Amino acid sequence: MWLRCSRSPAYFLDRYVLIYDATAREWIPFRLWREQFYTVKAIDQHRLVVVLKARQLGLTWLVLGFALWLMLFRAAATVLIFSKRDDEAVYLLDDRLKGMYERLPAFLQARAVVKTSGHEFELSNGSVARAFPTTAGDSYTATMAIVDEADLVPDLNRLMRAVKPTIDGGGRMVLVSKADKSRPRSEFKRIYRAAKAGLTEWVALFLPWWVRPERDEAWYERQRTDIVQRTGSEDDLFEQYPATDVEALSARMLDKRIAPSWLNKCYEPLEGPAVVGPLPLSPIASPAEWWDDVDGKPAIPGLRVFRGPEAGHLYGIGVDPAEGNPNSDDSAIEVVDLENGEEMASLAGKFEPSTTAGHADRLGRWYNGAALMVERNNHGHAVLLWLRDNSRLRRLPGRDGKEGWLDNSRGKVALYDNAADVVRDGDTILHDVDTMMQVGSIEGSSLRAPGGEHDDRADAFCLALLTRTVGSIAGQIYY
Repeated sequence: MWLRCSRSPAYFLDRYVLIYDATAREWIPFRLWREQFYTVKAIDQHRLVVVLKARQLGLTWLVLGFALWLMLFRAAATVLIFSKRDDEAVYLLDDRLKGMYERLPAFLQARAVVKTSGHEFELSNGSVARAFPTTAGDSYTATMAIVDEADLVPDLNRLMRAVKPTIDGGGRMVLVSKADKSRPRSEFKRIYRAAKAGLTEWVALFLPWWVRPERDEAWYERQRTDIVQRTGSEDDLFEQYPATDVEALSARMLDKRIAPSWLNKCYEPLEGPAVVGPLPLSPIASPAEWWDDVDGKPAIPGLRVFRGPEAGHLYGIGVDPAEGNPNSDDSAIEVVDLENGEEMASLAGKFEPSTTAGHADRLGRWYNGAALMVERNNHGHAVLLWLRDNSRLRRLPGRDGKEGWLDNSRGKVALYDNAADVVRDGDTILHDVDTMMQVGSIEGSSLRAPGGEHDDRADAFCLALLTRTVGSIAGQIYY
């Protein structure tokens, strides 16, 4: 049995580990659910794992149980346990990890416990677990680092800078948390999104509310009714008991111009950005020499292409320019298919106006001579000037008949009114999670993102949606 436990952490946890049941007020066998088994397998097979979850799914017990398995069967293992506050970290080590160890059969325990305190637990085989608040713990080399409730850590980025190097010699790191709705652009969520998109070494796991066996639709409906009656929205429901990671990652819905529930219906994540080669040009495009040099995906750093251009399709591009210095907002460009509003490509970065204009022209030529809707602000005038001098793509007019969409209060209202109608009716398809999150964060009162958040991709996407209306009025999008 010892040998089988040493080979399988899931077998060890399921057969020999006890966990504390707060409802029954007793220690009970840790019988793994299917999703818990897969989570253990992922942690065993991958060095970097980020877990986004609903409440009360036993994931903290699971990760600590895996750490205990390392300490017992991978001698001289060093486990670092982090939580937001020092007393929480001590609880994870002293009450949970030690509690599991003390209730193991004698043949699975080490010969002796060498050292034990609220912050340290060392076994005679050289393995040790140490507990820290998230402001400490960077002076060790670790076999495994665990960050519990990682999305609640005020400065996770600082912790990652300090702790991740401790496991870079071959150790592993696990971040576990439910979502914090007050910070839709948190470091934890960025790590999860990048992992899900396959952009990093991290492996993303999501565990919804229903993975706990005793939870059914009736149980969920009781939670939903209680939360909506108390708070007036489903925000807390999506935070505590999300059914999808989109619900978990979405911004709060109260005072949002475009309801995240509408956006969820329009969001279709792709496995990864598409890299496409040359495609035949539309027969209605004229003259073809405008884009003869565009023979494949434009080489623009940061460009995300979800679908390349198709023959016979018309496209529109929204451009939200910024100053382009390290302290300014991003400049953003979004491409949509005029037929169904599908998001084709997305770009954001610290581009100065002339560079933004050049990128928009390059993308527009690749997408069959797409029309451009440029936000007309201080930097938008510079973009429009560059386009007049260097591009033959059509620059669509705003409500006042002039090129570009005027960035004032009336223009902003009309911009987001149109976008809200489109999204509510499901007449668009979003692929970029960052764009979707920004659109969902726009506040109804200010029509801007909350303080400290960004709205550049949201503005660009809404401008791109406008090209469908303005272009159809004009009859075509080419000169």
